[in-house]
Amino acid sequence: MSYEKKPDRSQVFLLPPSLEDWVPKDHPVRFIDAFVESLDLPSLGFEVGHAPTGRPRYSAQLLLSVYLYCYFDRIRTLRRMERACLENVAVMWLTGNERPDHNTLWRFFRDNKEAIRKVLKQSVKVAVDANLVGMVLHAVDGTKIEAQASCKTAYYRKKLDKALDRADASITQMEELLEASEEAGIDSYRLPEDLADARKCREKIRKSLAELDEAGANSLQPSEPDARIMKCNGKMVFSYNAQAVTDDKAGIIVAGEVVTQETDNGLLASMIDAVKETAGDVAETTLADKGYSGDKDLAQAEEKGYKVLVNLGKNVDPAEGEKPFHTSRFVYDSEEDCCICPLGNKLQFQSTKKARRGDGRLRVYHCAGYKDCPKRWLCSSNKRGRTIELSEHHEAVARQRVKQKNEDAKAKLARRGVIVEPTFALAKHVLEFRRWSYRDLEANRAQWSLICSTINLHKLFAAWLRGEVALGKNAPAVASSRLFRRLFGLITIARSLSGRIGEQHPYPSHLETPA
Repeated sequence: MSYEKKPDRSQVFLLPPSLEDWVPKDHPVRFIDAFVESLDLPSLGFEVGHAPTGRPRYSAQLLLSVYLYCYFDRIRTLRRMERACLENVAVMWLTGNERPDHNTLWRFFRDNKEAIRKVLKQSVKVAVDANLVGMVLHAVDGTKIEAQASCKTAYYRKKLDKALDRADASITQMEELLEASEEAGIDSYRLPEDLADARKCREKIRKSLAELDEAGANSLQPSEPDARIMKCNGKMVFSYNAQAVTDDKAGIIVAGEVVTQETDNGLLASMIDAVKETAGDVAETTLADKGYSGDKDLAQAEEKGYKVLVNLGKNVDPAEGEKPFHTSRFVYDSEEDCCICPLGNKLQFQSTKKARRGDGRLRVYHCAGYKDCPKRWLCSSNKRGRTIELSEHHEAVARQRVKQKNEDAKAKLARRGVIVEPTFALAKHVLEFRRWSYRDLEANRAQWSLICSTINLHKLFAAWLRGEVALGKNAPAVASSRLFRRLFGLITIARSLSGRIGEQHPYPSHLETPA
């Protein structure tokens, strides 16, 4: 007979078991429950049932708790959430053994998208109260996350243009054959049907092109019209641009947003606005990479009084000693409305032109004395001489360039990646969130808020275990349980040591009795 422990499923309990005994006091599900219990859900916009008749509905507190804990535990699909309510002991404790199905969970998400987005603000509020948000240094960045829809059934302008040309040529050929057969007196019943099919196909192509024109895009996925083609994970797929602003002190996400544009250009001021909405204030300094270095971004931030440090990149601000005749080496004289080159020559205003990106216009300045300049070919390879193009916000870029000459500013800007990049690493590699679960922009914004809230809750949970976050009725229990475990460990060690001493010396020498 083997001396092993084997499962005895016929064993019965003398007293009925309690779920409370199966969930440790320091389990994250207790923290999630305490967090949701601290929220004023009706004021956030969650629907609350008050009807006295009919079957009682599941409360918003129960369903939100399921969403937050399942996302915390890397469970995002609705059917896996449903299964967790049946099999996962922690979720069974959280729901009180209630079992909402996937349809109930979906309807809750569908009806409370805006309210779910406000949960992020509440997690930031708890972090602020726990002194986990410094509001000294923030960093903003974006990442591409693949859309739910595939590229195989999408519309592409180039392909549609070619298909339209082929359809026009085919219809023209059929019409010519039809006219020739009618003139020859030959009856044909097949040709008109083919012609009708070709015309229907052409109308569909034209309708698809009209949809592309309306969306202002070169590609469109009919089942997910909000998604756009972006470079994601080294391939061009339909994606969304997820934005986040992270605080330097503990890595708390203080703002999150989802946009459909591929680049980060034009989003700097709006993301800092989102921080002000979520945290109630803005940081002393906000850091950003060169994707936010547009002159309009910097000008908008200055107008709103935001202090920003943006990596301008080598093309905008080359290192000292490199490219002596780079545009950044030219000084603009606002009184004479001219640009002065490093040799002291003046470039006078010549004309205006439309900017390559956006709706703004550029002012063009030309060097009239380029023929006599000894550095002419070093300055420019243009046979007509050097020209400088300045936008209406070029002075904001110049001020940003001067600001970054400070060593303290350089040290702060070097911390940008350390602050914000771990946020996306947590989302994509720890939470395994690499693809959206929904097919419209508003739903994906709500899901990104859930992801950001989950990352914050992970950090808050660690602080809760350390006793830094007093949240809900379970916080004292956690602290006392940790203290009890420490005392129990010390007692166990003491008993173990005393037992070993007793085995070596059963009786002290001075108490031994004579034989």
